[in-house]
Order: sequence, then C-alpha cells, then structure tokens
Amino acid sequence: MWAETQYGITAESMVLSSGTNPAITREDAPGIVITQGYQDDPVQDWTKGAAVAMPVLYVPDIHITAKVL
Repeated sequence: MWAETQYGITAESMVLSSGTNPAITREDAPGIVITQGYQDDPVQDWTKGAAVAMPVLYVPDIHITAKVL
C-alpha cells in the first residue's frame, strides 16, 4: 500500500462528543458527520454533512518527481 486517507475530527463531532443528546465518546468522534434537524415554524427539514480528510503518501519522494524550471 502506497498511501491512505486519514480522517480528522470535525467541529461537528467535537460538539456531539461534548453533548448529551445524542452523545458520542471523544474516541469515537468520526471524521465524517451527517446530522439532521427539523423545525416546525416555519417548516424546515435539513441535513448537514461535514468531513475532514487528507491523503497521505508513506514515502512521497519515491512516488513523486518534479522538475523545477
């Protein structure tokens, strides 16, 4: 394997890990979070998604070559 995608902790997962409804532990805080909400006056039904990720190469000098002009 040459590379992988590493996920970080989103601001939304930090809020969920500090709350009680719903509650998740800090260790389980995901790098991808999808939340849903509803409000009845005015009627609103919304979905929010957030993610934090970065591709990481294990040995980048072997896989990438560049020529500077």
